[in-house]
Amino acid sequence: MSNGGGFSPQNRIEFAAGTEIFHEGQDADAAFLVLEGNVEVRKRTDDGYKVMATLGNGDVLGEMALFGGDVRSADAVALTDTKAFRLSRADFESRLASTDAVLRRMVTILVARLRDATHELARLRGDNA
Repeated sequence: MSNGGGFSPQNRIEFAAGTEIFHEGQDADAAFLVLEGNVEVRKRTDDGYKVMATLGNGDVLGEMALFGGDVRSADAVALTDTKAFRLSRADFESRLASTDAVLRRMVTILVARLRDATHELARLRGDNA
């Protein structure tokens, strides 16, 4: 691929420490690849927040948005100054369309299974996800 594997400069975003990257309930239209920094993914609770994950260099957040996630299921906040690559759902779908049909089908099945497992886990834990 050209331009460093598709990491075009216009898709690079910087977040200052403490900046909300996205929040629970927000429309989900992109995922982020952390290039530098740390991000906390947290779920709102009656007592405040529950940390779901702390992500760093090379990690991806908001990936379910790429597969038709309607709204964000958690908040994401930059813990440190963070640089990320933003991949929109439209760009992802365009890239996926250019791959092998078998691979596309496998990805679709895996995502559906992951979504089902995530919802079942939330149900068992009593979450509102």
